[in-house]
Amino acid sequence: MTDTTDTDLEPSTPLPVVPSVAPAIADVMQRLRLDEDLQQDAENSIPEAVAECESILERKLYATAQELADAKDPKGLVIQPDVTAAILLLIDATVGANSVQDAETKRSRAETILLRRAYRGV
Repeated sequence: MTDTTDTDLEPSTPLPVVPSVAPAIADVMQRLRLDEDLQQDAENSIPEAVAECESILERKLYATAQELADAKDPKGLVIQPDVTAAILLLIDATVGANSVQDAETKRSRAETILLRRAYRGV
């Protein structure tokens, strides 16, 4: 009897780990009005955008007050709508049909939103 196990298959590409604070891919696609052919690019950019937000804020983001309490993170921040807007701007700057200037404008606006929150300390 011959072994029918196919060992020549390439391993599938692991999906990026999407943080719990990230907007759902369906929301990203709808809110940014992205074409379906950009879905994989959008999915890949979500964790990057969240990481960039956390870097600018110098704080870890949490989806709920309970997650923050469980983490016992004194600098942590429960995500707010303005931070979600910044995440979306960063995704759009990466994935959307932008000129270099448009992408930089979106990144700058995202940073402004995040720094305003960082300076308020809330």
